[in-house]
Amino acid sequence: MPSFRSSIPSLALLVLLSLLIGSAHRHTDAWSPRHSAIDEVSYLPDGRLLRTLSLGYESVVADLLWARATSLFGQRYGDADQDWYPWLYHMMDLVTDLDPEFRAAYKYGGTMLRIDGVFVDQSSLIFQKGARQLPTYWYFPFAIGMNYFNQDRRMLAARYMEQAATVARQLQKDLSDAGSLDEEGLVEGYDGPDYLHNLAVSLYSDSDQLEIGLQFLLEEQRHLPTGRARDAVRIKIIETRYLMARRDALAVMGRYKKQTGRLPTMPGDVTTLGLSLPDDPLGGQWIWDEHQGAKEGSLVSDAYERVFGVLAAETGMGNPDRRADRP
Repeated sequence: MPSFRSSIPSLALLVLLSLLIGSAHRHTDAWSPRHSAIDEVSYLPDGRLLRTLSLGYESVVADLLWARATSLFGQRYGDADQDWYPWLYHMMDLVTDLDPEFRAAYKYGGTMLRIDGVFVDQSSLIFQKGARQLPTYWYFPFAIGMNYFNQDRRMLAARYMEQAATVARQLQKDLSDAGSLDEEGLVEGYDGPDYLHNLAVSLYSDSDQLEIGLQFLLEEQRHLPTGRARDAVRIKIIETRYLMARRDALAVMGRYKKQTGRLPTMPGDVTTLGLSLPDDPLGGQWIWDEHQGAKEGSLVSDAYERVFGVLAAETGMGNPDRRADRP
């Protein structure tokens, strides 16, 4: 066991690294599209140099960097200023350089980068790095597929979903061959969903993107810990379910207009033709959208602003007057 005296240089280095993490010079990456990083973020050397400087304490330094990154994400997510995303990517890259098997850093780091749709490509880089280091974990190709899906690149999304399904099936087979089964014949330690292959098939087809997107979001929520990233996914799940119901309500309205040549006086009047609107998942009623710029016959929930106002207050993020769903 090393003596206390011999440990002093290493301990001093750890203290120095902690100070560097907390405050130092402003850092911007050469590829960054913006150069006004927030003052409090720090410049750190690349991963190889940092591994050398850590003198065998790579995991400790990685934990310090990870704690700093997740803390800043909690403080800054939802801000209009997004200059800190290049720094966040830099931190995720350093953390995973220092501790290549830090699975949570790949998973949650990649998710934090893409959650606002800001650094989706960098998110994929982190997930790809995780897939190289931990090739038996299906979630990384799944997450890359989700990124491509959100970029409306369905063929690439489908290929990565197939890869995720292959990895999951192989893991299940390997664990089964090793006898890791419980009394019901399930594989102990295996958490890969059995719908990955079907999801890949859906991506290759003309299936509705809202259903696919919801499946992605539900799986992502299942893998995220409690925190702001999970809150953001929860809000997107609520929005997606709302958009699905609204899409179906508009289809009913279209059938009414096709039969009568006009729109009903009130949305609920479709019942006069034996039609019915889907329930509003927000707990309200469908009304005409009178927002400026809305198309004739467009619907909105009368509970929309109230529900998302409560969510914004609960989570500290988002705008209750979201209008991205308008046709």
